[in-house]
Amino acid sequence: MNDTERRGDGELLAAIRDFAQANELPPPAPTEAAEELEAALGHSMPPLLRRLYCEVANGGFGVDGSVVSLTDAGWYFSDEASLLDIYRLRSTPTPMPTDHFPLPLHIVPLATLGCAIWWYVDLRSPEGQMWGWDPHPFCERHRLFKERFTLAEWLTDWLSGNRTFPRSPDHPDCPDCPSLRSH
Repeated sequence: MNDTERRGDGELLAAIRDFAQANELPPPAPTEAAEELEAALGHSMPPLLRRLYCEVANGGFGVDGSVVSLTDAGWYFSDEASLLDIYRLRSTPTPMPTDHFPLPLHIVPLATLGCAIWWYVDLRSPEGQMWGWDPHPFCERHRLFKERFTLAEWLTDWLSGNRTFPRSPDHPDCPDCPSLRSH
């Protein structure tokens, strides 16, 4: 990572820290929680995401203030208590049926927009490649899709006042997906 990227992350962290203080978000998560999740998933979190959780706030930032907490801090920013709880549900021998199965463990839910629409982040990607999840207009194969931006770009967009939704490309050759988007 070069100095410009570090400075950009520093500016993002400062802006989100200001947001966290103004909105009385929970204090940062302990680094041990980040280490526990990373060990369980077998992947490190993108450095920016790890720093946000461990230095700024344990969830509640991002689009609609819906970034899931890393640990159960008693604050619920989605239907899930924490990323650790989501991991535990996803990794049990008989996982409970939800819209989040069966997904690769390195792509983790980050923020919900309601109606089962989620933002995901790829832990294999140091820059935090974002993914979208929208089960409504697509077949099972196309509900999870790679987005056009990284975590830093997604956060910058949010800080600029945008409420971006995941946008899957149309799948005109898929007989199970509608060719025209309904939303």
